[in-house]
Amino acid sequence: MRALLVLSGVLAALAAGCGGDEASPTWAGPPDPGADGSVAVDGYNAYLADVDEVWEGSAALVASHFLRLDERTAARTTIAGSAGPEGAGPHTVVVTLDGLLDDSVAAERWTLELAEAGEGYELTGARRELRCQPGRGHEGFAPEPCV
Repeated sequence: MRALLVLSGVLAALAAGCGGDEASPTWAGPPDPGADGSVAVDGYNAYLADVDEVWEGSAALVASHFLRLDERTAARTTIAGSAGPEGAGPHTVVVTLDGLLDDSVAAERWTLELAEAGEGYELTGARRELRCQPGRGHEGFAPEPCV
């Protein structure tokens, strides 16, 4: 419960624009995915190099900031993370946005790969997959668009 409150506070601060002076760089959100669902991460990593924020020390918060979860609307959002032994090694964060207000797309699933970089994390890969509404395309997660 405490972790949920901390995450809520960080997301509220992101939404309010807190955490730096007004000249701080900003992140508009992830670029459009390619046909295979892959999403470029170089721009976000350049952004991370220009900021010094507390949330950079958490793989889950780096992922939520990359996706701009403070600006997303979904009935259910889940964040699941995994790492190597004793928390070392590569990290994977899977974010699922389910119950979207869209007549074609029911859910989005993002799989983000992260590596430790200095005192925080950087993205090494990102992939978006969609699950379509019934009768609007594939009903399992896949990179293809819904109709």
